[in-house]
Formats: sequence, C-alpha cells, structure tokens
Amino acid sequence: MAIDTSATEACLEAARALAPRIRELAPVIEKEGRLPADLVEEMRSAGLFHMLLPRDLGGLETDPVSAARVVEEVSAADGSAGWCVMIAGQNASFAGMLPREHALAVWGSGGIVCGTANPVGRAVAVAEPARGYRVTGRWGFASGSSHADWFVGECMVYDGDELRRDGNGNGVSRVLLVPRAEATVYQTWNTTGLRGTASNDFSIDGAFVPEGRGFQMLVSEPQHDWALYRALPLVFINHGAQALGVARGAIESAKEIVRRKRGWGGVPLNDVPRVQAAIAQATALVESASEYFYASSQRLWDEAVAGRDEAGTRARVRLATSNAAQASVQAVDIVHAAVGTAAVFAENAIERQFRDIHTAVKHVMIGQLTYEAAGRVLLGMPADFPFF
Repeated sequence: MAIDTSATEACLEAARALAPRIRELAPVIEKEGRLPADLVEEMRSAGLFHMLLPRDLGGLETDPVSAARVVEEVSAADGSAGWCVMIAGQNASFAGMLPREHALAVWGSGGIVCGTANPVGRAVAVAEPARGYRVTGRWGFASGSSHADWFVGECMVYDGDELRRDGNGNGVSRVLLVPRAEATVYQTWNTTGLRGTASNDFSIDGAFVPEGRGFQMLVSEPQHDWALYRALPLVFINHGAQALGVARGAIESAKEIVRRKRGWGGVPLNDVPRVQAAIAQATALVESASEYFYASSQRLWDEAVAGRDEAGTRARVRLATSNAAQASVQAVDIVHAAVGTAAVFAENAIERQFRDIHTAVKHVMIGQLTYEAAGRVLLGMPADFPFF
C-alpha cells in the first residue's frame, strides 16, 4: 500500500517557513523562558507537536525519520523551540498506549502533553468515582510546561498503604495523565541553556485519574498497531536531531560572524586558515554524524514496517543518536572557539547555541549509559538499559 507523504512534506515545509520567525524570536524565547503563545498556536496548527500521534487519533502519523528532520529544522532556528517540538512528539506517541477513548480525550482536539517519565509520584488505587487512581507527587523537567494542556507523571502504584508488586516482587509503576487545571507549575527552570523550554517542576495533589488514562512503561502492550510501537528507539531519536539542528545553526552563525569580522592586524576572519579549517572540521563532524544517524534510523524504521526486529539495528540507532549529539557539541565548540571574542556577546546567536548544546547533551537518553548499552549489544549481551 502506498504511503501518503503529503502531510509529512507539508510539515517540513511549514517548519522551514516558520524558521525565520523562530530565529528572530529566539532572544525573546530565551528572555521570557517560554515559547510565545502565538508561535505555539502556529506550530500546533502546522502539526509540529503531533507528528508522532497516530492519524486516527488526530495526528499526522509522520514516519519517525521524517519527524526527526522537522525537529532538526526547528532546532537550527532555535534550540528551545526544537526541544519543545521533540518532547511534545515523544509524549504524543504515548497515545498509542491508551484505549482509544482516553487517547482522544487527551490529544483528539490538539492537546499538547508535557511531563516526566520518572516514578517519583504516588498513585493510590480507588474504586470511586470510578476505577482509577488518586495521584500525588512532584516531578521535574516538564519541558513545555508553559503551553501544555496535559501533564504526565509516572507513579508507583499503591493499594492503600501497600506498594503493589508484580509476580517477580517488583514494585508496579504507572504513567498517568491529568489536565492542566489539576497540575501546579513551579518556575524552577533557571539554567545554562535551553532556557526557553520552560522545563519546570510541577505537582499534582490528589487528582483522580481513570484506569484507562495511563499505562505501565515498558510493560503494557500497545493499543495501536502503528509500526512505531514495534521500534521504541525511534521515539527518542529526536534527541540526536535536535542536537544536529543546534550545531547546524551554530555553524551558520559562525559563518555570518567571520564574513563581517576582522581579526588581528585587520585581516578578515574568513581569510584566516585556522578559521577556514574550523568551519570545515565542524561541517564534517555534523554531516558525517547526520549520515549515520538518518541511515541507521531509516533502517530500523524499514525493519519495523516489515515486521522485523533486530537487536543490532536497535543498538545502532541508539548509538547513532548519542553520536549525533556528541559530534554536535564538538562541532559547536570548534566554531565557538574559532570566532574569538564574538562568541561571548549575547547579540550573537552562537553564544546562546553554545549554551543550548551543552545543556541538551546532558540528557540521559544520549549520555554515556547509551554507549555502554550499545556496546553490550554489539558484544552479544543484553543492553540492560531502557528503550533498546
């Protein structure tokens, strides 16, 4: 059956069309610590927050490799905007884990979800007003908290005062969603970079969540048959795409600076061999990492569509994602150093891009643990790390 690519192409075109405005708004996004409301609505209307939402649940059902290219495009304009698109997409993919009626209640009218998959909350099982849970807790890193309609928090499940355990004696956790009105946001996001992501703390105090508006991470079976749910590493590749976008943006920022700036003795910077070499080295790092990243991701997607599941392919996708992030930070460091004192002035975008990339690569999904897990798989051992 032929795949309809029109929505995917339109989404990428929309991202490219919005890029100049996002780039212009980047200083405002950083200063205000959030995406402007009108920009959020433009991005929502363009489908940028719902690329990984199944079509029959109101989304675009964009293949994850194409969605990554959109995230990269937005991130090249502004790292925080790209990060918000990435996180909303990851959370939208949760829709396929819920019964249809509950998924539609959250995402069916364009809902945006933020939150944290970390089981630090408490969900007490109840039978009234219906079967479900009373949720209490506080979570951090809720990227997009300024514009989200729903909040997701992971909890440990309790029956009364007793922790619920599975057949192996392990505590049972559950990812649960509440509407914005039932969450309290705390302005805690005061960081080195990605300041416009509004990745604040939030809390929930005794909200009722029906049984169907949640699932157990890595345990519950998908309720949707889209191939994405057979290739979980593809949900997280946008960490690599976001980093590649920031690096691309930084290289372009460096080019703009060296074309207009003169160095020691009045020599134009673009005539200085070390600067020329820096631009070339950074470009090689980003473009080679990009080739490996997109080729590996496409291979896994093709296998998932065909119904195949290869542990080595999954591991290489996680490896390529982390490699894309690490190559991106190296590239940004190179061009940041090459432009000299221009890199420390806030009016130059590269100053923000340097801080953004160094903040982005701190995420556990692209950190040292993924290299170790990929190495274990390549050595014929289990990954022993989630989402491999």
